[in-house]
Amino acid sequence: MLLFQISILFLLFGSSLVCTYYWFLLLSALFFNKKKADICPELPAGQARLAIVIPAHNEEEVLHRTLHSCRKLEYPADRYEIFVVADNCSDATARVAADYGVVVLERQDEFHKGKGYALAHAFDHILPQGYEAVLVVDADCLIDEQALAVIDARLGQGHQVLQMNYMVENPDQSVMSYALAVGNFIENAFLYAPKSHLGLSIFLRGTGMVIHRDVLLAHPWAAHSIVEDVEYSLTLLQAGQRISFVPEVKVASPFPVEPLQLRVQRSRWATGNLSFGRKSALKLMGSGLRQRKWIMVDAGWTFMILSRPLVLLQLFATFSATAALYVLAPGTFATLSLGTATTLLALFFIYFLTGIVQMGLSKKRLFFLARVPLTVMQLIVISLRGVWGGKSAAWVRTPR
Repeated sequence: MLLFQISILFLLFGSSLVCTYYWFLLLSALFFNKKKADICPELPAGQARLAIVIPAHNEEEVLHRTLHSCRKLEYPADRYEIFVVADNCSDATARVAADYGVVVLERQDEFHKGKGYALAHAFDHILPQGYEAVLVVDADCLIDEQALAVIDARLGQGHQVLQMNYMVENPDQSVMSYALAVGNFIENAFLYAPKSHLGLSIFLRGTGMVIHRDVLLAHPWAAHSIVEDVEYSLTLLQAGQRISFVPEVKVASPFPVEPLQLRVQRSRWATGNLSFGRKSALKLMGSGLRQRKWIMVDAGWTFMILSRPLVLLQLFATFSATAALYVLAPGTFATLSLGTATTLLALFFIYFLTGIVQMGLSKKRLFFLARVPLTVMQLIVISLRGVWGGKSAAWVRTPR
């Protein structure tokens, strides 16, 4: 019984730390939202010469939407160029891009496949041409019309690495896409936005990321794993390079609506990010403590709490353990433990409810909410497999 009680103390301590961190950032987000510190009311005319890079692997069906979105950007046409990397394509991706009059960089390499290699190929081609910064957008994304104007303003303010607000384009298409949209909204609004304001660690998300040429020259792109965005983020954080979140600029793409799509996309995310984080988190925190680089400590901690399905699993495990102790060995310790676990459960419920309300409610979304727990269960299973069983480093395209 003593061992069981000690285990409960560890569970309560871990859940309390996560809850405190989440709520600290939530309150910070609500405070900064009132101040509207990130809004640029007046944007100057385009000054920076920018390159938009779109890595594409067999994206003939969706690429035209992204290219059309990029062509509608409110920015001087002679101050930006679009580059499509047709990477190991066996379809008409290159032809679709050429029809739009953009620069097409075709790449065929059987031994070096993946987005990381495609980006390195593009940057090697683009940097000698003198562009001030590059914006990376996935081939299925839509982008805000003012994106480049805001980027130009941020660069003028001295920011060198930016991550735009990556949104779910189809939150109301299914229960699955809605559940993912809620999680994504919370990650943007209650994690990255306040962390950016506070100067804490931000991870690039693969699409909607902006990198200044000076940064790419100082830290050449060498991230070729399945989590190339996080890998490069750590390179920058370890070098003391800040990554800033840009909430007012949105990049949106369709998220999974069917079980197969969810399994492929989230398994790739879990296998990559969670297994990468499992190997790197404690090492980062230890290195940050030794070097007194608190941003690295925060990066390692972020890896540990980034997966909300796993955080929920830990919370329910904590509550279940304390409830079992209360039944098996009632007493002061059991009562306090169960009370603490119940309080944590309530705080997490309010936390997620705040995100649900801020994202917006409708009759359809209320109907979806009743069925969200099933999707959460699927995400928990996928996340667990990613942490403990993820072995593949291969990138697998999400079915359309």
